[in-house]
Amino acid sequence: MHILLALLLILITFSSITITSLAIIQILSNDFKDSKGKWVLISMIAFIGPILWLTKGRKLITKKSIEDNTESKKNYSIKSHYFNLIKDSNPFFKLLFFISIFLICFGYIVRLLNIYFFWESTAVGFGLLLITIAQFFINDINARTEKGLNKVLSYILVGLICFTILIKGLMAIILPNTRAYRTAKTILKNDSALTNEVGKIHSFSVLPQGSMATHSDRYGSTGKANLTLIIKGEKKYIEKNVILKKELEEEWSIISIN
Repeated sequence: MHILLALLLILITFSSITITSLAIIQILSNDFKDSKGKWVLISMIAFIGPILWLTKGRKLITKKSIEDNTESKKNYSIKSHYFNLIKDSNPFFKLLFFISIFLICFGYIVRLLNIYFFWESTAVGFGLLLITIAQFFINDINARTEKGLNKVLSYILVGLICFTILIKGLMAIILPNTRAYRTAKTILKNDSALTNEVGKIHSFSVLPQGSMATHSDRYGSTGKANLTLIIKGEKKYIEKNVILKKELEEEWSIISIN
């Protein structure tokens, strides 16, 4: 019974996220009879938002006539289409794109030159880059809608990027608050070989990558976690992949550090 309820909750949650993502894409890529911002926020309300979108919101979409779409298709050139998209992009997102590239490069450079400052910049940069790419393809959907062009691929790309952003965002929030992460910090702080290498450890940063899975039943809980940590010591920083495991009636323990 518990398994069925869990599967039902997962199905409802996945359906809600999918409908919300499609709703946001359709709101941003079509003419709309109401405030786009308001309906984006409404569609993001857990469980209720998707229902409101399906019953009321999608009826507010307006589409161009067949004649307008036919004329646009005749004048279509993929090269000029994407050139104009880049040229007409919002200056804020152009700036955000260059900032994201700078942060990614900065993260690799400080590692290469052993500069111990803001190693998290690479992860932040990739997150911002995903946002700018998503915005670019939303603009692509808008342009294709105006010209009556096929936009299925753009929808798929936006959906995949938004899903990736969602997963990375959840990982960035959830992983630092897990028992596995707290246990890893405690064990690593007391690892003499590690402290000899990096000096006294001041802090840790967990990157939004890896995986974590737990299972609970009447006998107890088990789990496995794969964490990527930036370990900040007095002498230097290092990045390590830490694998932890939890057996029944035992606490989390580290089984591998790479």
